[in-house]
Amino acid sequence: MTVQNESKSKHPVRDSVIAASLLGALFSVHGMATGLVFVAIIMTFWLPYSLVVIVRNPTRRKVQSQKVGIWALMVVAVLAVHLVRHHHARDYADSVVYRIEQFRNTQGRYPDRLEEVGMSAAELKTMLVIPYYSNRPKFYYANTMVAFHMWSYDFGKREWIDEYD
Repeated sequence: MTVQNESKSKHPVRDSVIAASLLGALFSVHGMATGLVFVAIIMTFWLPYSLVVIVRNPTRRKVQSQKVGIWALMVVAVLAVHLVRHHHARDYADSVVYRIEQFRNTQGRYPDRLEEVGMSAAELKTMLVIPYYSNRPKFYYANTMVAFHMWSYDFGKREWIDEYD
């Protein structure tokens, strides 16, 4: 009599769901989208293997297709989280830049502190994680997708620049 591992036969995609959920939660954290590079490296080899299994092995086709779908869903979800976070942060940062420019147009100088334009340090930190402003003028905030990257605003050119280490 052959004893089959019941947990694998009852829940063939459980391990993929757990692993994808944990990695998805980890890589959804602010600045952790670069972790998807490791997933991409693994998928470079795993996806062709999965395609072979799906095409040539009808008994494993359904389960392997579900696993591919689970991992693809995780990648799409992580990218969506970071994209939405980026758009919210950029919209907020654009409103800060607008207030700074408005202040300069009315006062003839850049503000010494962002409190002069009605922005609190706590609010900025909540929205932009690592905001920085000096009246040179310089305005930075942390890139929402990648650790050790900052977005800085060039007030002369009126454009955002991705600064990285």
